Amino acid sequence: MTANSTEFFSDLSLEQLYSGVFKKLISLIYSKPECKMAFSFTGPQLEWFEEKHPEFLQLLKELVAKKQVELMGGGYYNPPFPLLFPIDRTSQIEYLTAEIRRLTGKKPRGLSLFPSIWDNSLISSFQNCGMEWIQLNYTLIPCEKFKFLPFIINEQGKMIKVLPSCSNLLPKQDVSPDEYINQLIKQLEANEQKNNFEEGVECGFALEFTPSKLEKLIKTGWLKSFLECLNNYTDKVKLSLPTEYISSAREFTPEYIPSGITDDIAFWSDTSHKNSENCLKKRRTINNFLFSYKTIKSLYDRMMYVSVLISNCHGDKARKNLARNALWKAQNLLGFVCSSEGVFAGYTVRQNAFKELIEAEKLIREAQEFKESITCYDYNSDGYNEFVCSMEKYTACITPAGAQMFELNIMSSKVNYADNLSRIKEFDGQNDNYSRGLFADHLFTPEDFLCYSEREGDAENNLTNAEGVFSSKIFRDTSFSNKKNEIKFSGTGHFSNLLIPVTLRKKFIFNSNGFTVQYILKNEGPISLKGFFTVENNFAQTNFCENTDSCSYKVDLISSGNSMSWNTFEKIRLNDAVSFAQITDVKNNISFVFEPNESAGILCRTVNFVRPALNGSQKVFSTSFAASLFWEIDLPGGFEVEKTINCTIIPAKKRK
Repeated sequence: MTANSTEFFSDLSLEQLYSGVFKKLISLIYSKPECKMAFSFTGPQLEWFEEKHPEFLQLLKELVAKKQVELMGGGYYNPPFPLLFPIDRTSQIEYLTAEIRRLTGKKPRGLSLFPSIWDNSLISSFQNCGMEWIQLNYTLIPCEKFKFLPFIINEQGKMIKVLPSCSNLLPKQDVSPDEYINQLIKQLEANEQKNNFEEGVECGFALEFTPSKLEKLIKTGWLKSFLECLNNYTDKVKLSLPTEYISSAREFTPEYIPSGITDDIAFWSDTSHKNSENCLKKRRTINNFLFSYKTIKSLYDRMMYVSVLISNCHGDKARKNLARNALWKAQNLLGFVCSSEGVFAGYTVRQNAFKELIEAEKLIREAQEFKESITCYDYNSDGYNEFVCSMEKYTACITPAGAQMFELNIMSSKVNYADNLSRIKEFDGQNDNYSRGLFADHLFTPEDFLCYSEREGDAENNLTNAEGVFSSKIFRDTSFSNKKNEIKFSGTGHFSNLLIPVTLRKKFIFNSNGFTVQYILKNEGPISLKGFFTVENNFAQTNFCENTDSCSYKVDLISSGNSMSWNTFEKIRLNDAVSFAQITDVKNNISFVFEPNESAGILCRTVNFVRPALNGSQKVFSTSFAASLFWEIDLPGGFEVEKTINCTIIPAKKRK
């Protein structure tokens, strides 16, 4: 039996886990010498036990010496191994191995992959770390090869053994321990008859218990009764530690296990936030899951970018090591797959991951001479070149999709302000057919602008969201100057049902304290167009201490020479004469100042995103703060108009 405390579906805090599960479980094991169990802990969990309950670790050490308990290895911060560079895989494993050896006096010889995110390329990394076996969920193993024997797999001459974990054989509700043991015996006997094993071959498998499952079994007394009942079946069933069983096994099943993920994740991997039984009929990997969830893929791309920065750093080794440790913290599985909030990473976890990645980048900048720069390459592997702008106060990423900013990582606050969801009609009442980044541009007809400004978000009446001409277009980058810190884009489209051809030229100019965005909108057709040109900026939720539907931003405006301020609000709309707008993230004390070259109208509001929870209910999962500057346009055929917005990033003034 194995107890895996890295369960990400558990709502229990560590203190609750200890008092409700591990304290009682370790006492039970200590009182019953015939009981054997393996545990899987992350590095931070071991740190917590050492600080808060060192007596628990002392008992673990004693039971390890008695060969009643085994601690399994893994990644220190419980990462999704296939998404990591080999150096990070081995370093995290070795880090946790050293910690387990220090605390228990025994080095782990196998590791647990929870939740069995598997790729065959991992074999080399695991073997290089001295691991002899791994525990994998049975759903990843071809059912026709399953014989209740350990498997042996290899990759390019490297080999490792696999202990299958059978979650389908965990005790069902209302089944007595005696009935359960007899069910297992029947399964094993049927397996032996089917495969005609030689005498002496012992069949076995792992039963992996999550903390929530263990809590129920302990609370009802089921687990204690199960251990007592086992004494009546010693000739047929026995408990064994994983390494003990693997070492004594006389027969293995050679097999190739293709890349995959467990069914509970694959179930959600085809379409964003929707489950599908059809997913289970296909082989799904962690990459299928990433590409279905844009925000998770964005975190992965950011992680890979920082990993490369660290690998290419040849400066201060101490700061480089600190940066790598911050990177490891960001690689926690919860940010990439699941959490107790739902079937995808919760925003608190994701922003904490971005915080660690920004900290890592800051340390790398300090470790070597930093120079402001803009680089151009396919940052997110979508087939288009993105632009990564590394400035003194921030790092920004610009995509040709809408020519908008899809990352804005501020060094001082350690927040990615462009980390936003888009609405899905099934959950939010309407679809956003564009990404909600920074400097997302719309050219609306008067009717569509009315829908956008007055009735957007009216899910009750099922009104669809108006979509501007340029917000979802792929722009062409026409020039790029690293010396001038300048990027130029050009996009085309058709306006209104008259299909008037329009062109938008967009130029970003970056500096240490912010950036300037220049627009030149041209009517390429013969007839006039009348509408509204809108520049939308979406700021991610940053205050997770309050309710998710609360706004953590403050707005200060100057309109017609008068200053105005709002702390909390439903919606703000001023139609014109706005010459200055300051959006302040109150929690992190950072302000974004927008100054248009011509007075504009402004529309500010919070946008809620509702997503499904694991129990089938729906809840407000996160919010974004949307601030849009707009101008009324009357443009004759063949004419063009120019608009410019200066954005400065500054610390907010401290209040007395």
